[in-house]
This record gives sequence, structure tokens and C-alpha cells, in this order.
Amino acid sequence: MTVDEFARAERMGTRLGYLGLAPFVLGALAALLFEDLHQLALRAFLLYSIVILSFMGGVHWGLGLVLGTRQSSRLLISVVPALIGWLTLLVLPVHLALAILGGAYIAQWFVDRPILAELPIPPWYVEMRPRLAYTVAGCHLFMLFRLLG
Repeated sequence: MTVDEFARAERMGTRLGYLGLAPFVLGALAALLFEDLHQLALRAFLLYSIVILSFMGGVHWGLGLVLGTRQSSRLLISVVPALIGWLTLLVLPVHLALAILGGAYIAQWFVDRPILAELPIPPWYVEMRPRLAYTVAGCHLFMLFRLLG
């Protein structure tokens, strides 16, 4: 990969990463500002949250297939976020689902952090990930307070 290709990948990855925050932030703002959109915003927020949490786990499925080390544990780690998301939506009241999903993003970062440290992951990604995780968790917390308030 050339220096230009690395720079292009960094720009694209950074843009997509931060753009992925838009549904969280816009959902939280819609729930706050538009009473008539509150239920739709909450439902869209929860569904997007589960999709993205599943995506975060899916990264480990890819790592498990590509890397020769710890394949079984990587594959197991990869399905946990999707199961957590599905179960929260299926069996929990909305306020608990918001709390658990928000916490799951922080937990996912703490699971990923040591794994990423041992792999040749670009520094921009490692720097961006906690910002994304904490922002997403904050949006969940905001939605939870909006729901309970």
C-alpha cells in the first residue's frame, strides 16, 4: 500500500466513523426537540444501536477468520454483541435496553483495546474508537434520561 493509499484510507475511515455517529446524535436531538417524533426517534435509535453493536462484534469474526491465533475465542467474542443487542430488544423494557446497550459500547471498547494493541492497526483508528464509544454511550444516556424525564 502506498502512502497515498494509507492517507486515503485514513480519511475515508475517519469520515465514515464519525458519520456513523449521526443517527445517534440526530436521534437524541429528535427525541429532545420534537415530542411527536419521540417514539419514532427512540425506535430508530435502538435499532441502529443494535446494528452498529453487531457490526463492532463482526470485526472480530473477520479477525478470527484471517488471523491464525485465538480463532475460537475471536469467533466467540464476535457474536456476543449481536446476542446482547437482540436480547435487550426482545426481553427488556426500553429503559433497561438503553442502559445495557450504552454500557455495551464501553465494554466493547475495553474488550477491543488490548486486542487492537497487539495487531498492526492504524493509529487513527485506535485514537478514534474510544471517542466513538464514549459519544455513543453518552447518546444512550441522554436518551435514557429523556425517556425517564
